[in-house]
Order: sequence, then structure tokens, then C-alpha cells
Amino acid sequence: MEDEVVLERLAVIKEYQLKGILPINDLLQSINCIPVDCKDLDKCKCSKEIVGTPIAHFEIPQLLLDFGDATIKYIGSTDRQNPFTVYTDVYVWNYYHKYRKRGKQKPFVYVDIVPNEHGMVDCYIFNAPMMEMVSVSAIFKDPR
Repeated sequence: MEDEVVLERLAVIKEYQLKGILPINDLLQSINCIPVDCKDLDKCKCSKEIVGTPIAHFEIPQLLLDFGDATIKYIGSTDRQNPFTVYTDVYVWNYYHKYRKRGKQKPFVYVDIVPNEHGMVDCYIFNAPMMEMVSVSAIFKDPR
């Protein structure tokens, strides 16, 4: 029953988005105090000889990607004073971030939009001191 409601919500959002009458800010949800742990960026565990480097990592629910860059409004510190640059594309992260003139050393987050084994989205934090928690404001597929 709850899954049907979520699917109906997604259909209504898609319909209103196509008509251009949907205020995006009304769909944003905030999740505060998400714990940060360390996880290897390499998801292939084929060879036990390769030892990866653990990176600051956290998980968020799946995103509604129909709104492009407007899907993620904020990822950063819990006091909302330090927003991170957000990359959702590996190409943009690897090439454009490398050649940035300003802000290259500021914290940034790579959001791997493919769901992991838990049905969540992996996010990796770079250039930031070890943080215990982060906050996220975004449009999620499932509001639960």
C-alpha cells in the first residue's frame, strides 16, 4: 500500500513537472546528522591483492534525478555554514575539478547515483577534515 502511494507521488511529480507548474523548493527534504564513515571508492572486490584507500563516506536515499542540478540543494556541514561542491558525474569530477582555478582545495562530494547493495546512494567526501556528520537537502524518490 505504501509503495503504491510512493509510485503515485512520483507520477504526479512527473506530470506537474512536464506542465511546468511544480515548485521545486516544495519537494526538498532535509536529512540532518547523517553519520560519516570510511569506505573504499573501489567497488570491485575481485582481487584481494589490491588494497584501496578508505575515503570519508555517507549514504543517502535515492534521488529523484528529473530536476538535474536542482535535485541536490545542499550537502555540507550540519551547521549549514560550509556547503560542499557536488559532483554526480565521474567525467565532470575527474576533469573539470582538476582544472578549476578557484576552489580546487575546498571540500567537495562525489555522489554515485547508482544505488548500492542497501538501496541507498553512496556519497564520498574529499578535501575535508574528518567530519562526524553531514546534512543534506535534496529531492528524494521516497519521502519515507
